[in-house]
Amino acid sequence: MKKFAIRTAVFPIMAAAIAGSTGLAAAAPTGSASAADTVQSLQDKGYAVQINGSLTEPLAQCRVTGVHGMSNTDANDHQLVPNQFNTAFVDVDCPSDS
Repeated sequence: MKKFAIRTAVFPIMAAAIAGSTGLAAAAPTGSASAADTVQSLQDKGYAVQINGSLTEPLAQCRVTGVHGMSNTDANDHQLVPNQFNTAFVDVDCPSDS
């Protein structure tokens, strides 16, 4: 009975953690979208955005290599608690002129 209670208590916590981490991928366009599009999408959803990487070109010419730090989202990519943990970190790769 005790093992069942522990499993029952742990499952919702794990499910919430997984849902929070997968919401990030849908919240921010990556891949073919420019870094500027990704940043704008995140800002439209109310996130503060920090860029990680060397900006050697305008953001519109850079591509996103990763987005992380957003654990405060539901399955629809909305913030669970506004203004709490609302910084998204966007990793970018910009082409060089050389």
